[in-house]
Amino acid sequence: MSNYVNQAIGSAKEGLGKLTGNEDLQESGRKQWAEGKGENKLQHDKAMREENAPNAHRAGDAAKGAGGAMKEKFGQAIGNDKMQAEGRSTRAQAAGEAEHHDNLANK
Repeated sequence: MSNYVNQAIGSAKEGLGKLTGNEDLQESGRKQWAEGKGENKLQHDKAMREENAPNAHRAGDAAKGAGGAMKEKFGQAIGNDKMQAEGRSTRAQAAGEAEHHDNLANK
C-alpha cells in the first residue's frame, strides 16, 4: 500500500474512532498515519541524497551487480534455476540503478 494511502486510511480510522468513541481505532489510525508519513519522509530524503551525490552510489551498484552475477553463476553450477533467476534479476536491478545514478550525475 502506498504511503499516501496509509496516511489517508490512518486519518480516516482516527476520525471514525473519534466519532464512535473507539480509542483503539483512533490509536490504530494515528499509528498508520504516522507510519505512512515516516515512509514518505524516508523516500524523500533518499531521493534528495541520490540527487545531491549520485556518484556515491556507483560502488554499491557495482557490488550489487557482482553479487547478482555470482549468485547466477553459482545457481548455474549447482543446477538451481531459481537461484540463477534471482541472480539475473539482481544484476538487472543493479544495472537499472547504475543507469539512474549515471543520469543524475550527468544532469
